[in-house]
Amino acid sequence: MENPGIIRQKSAFVEQRCFAGDAGMQGIGVRWWQRFLIGKKVMRRSIVFALLSALIACSPKNFVDKVGRRTAETVVQPVVGSGAATQCVVQNADAAEIQALVRDVGTVAGSSTEALIARIVSRLPTQDCFRAAGIPAPVL
Repeated sequence: MENPGIIRQKSAFVEQRCFAGDAGMQGIGVRWWQRFLIGKKVMRRSIVFALLSALIACSPKNFVDKVGRRTAETVVQPVVGSGAATQCVVQNADAAEIQALVRDVGTVAGSSTEALIARIVSRLPTQDCFRAAGIPAPVL
């Protein structure tokens, strides 16, 4: 951010050079345009800073993983039933399994999808998740 004294010097320079002798514009709008332009710079810098911060904080790989897992939940939900069971199954699926589940979006889960979900349900970490949530393991 620039020093306020420098901004005042710049505004005096703009008034002397740009609007000297122009009675219609002198005193009207000079300060407004300077504030507008300075405000634009600050706003632009703020937006760029916010976007860069967001990009640094959120990697594309994490974003894609979250979207895939949310989409996989819509496939798993009709097969296992409850929301907590769905969460446990999706949390304990690896990336390849999530991709396989996402392929069945918009269709009824077939036998291969049900077999995949049954494999995920049978794993020890998934069973631990069911116990922690206080729900019985779904029988497929």
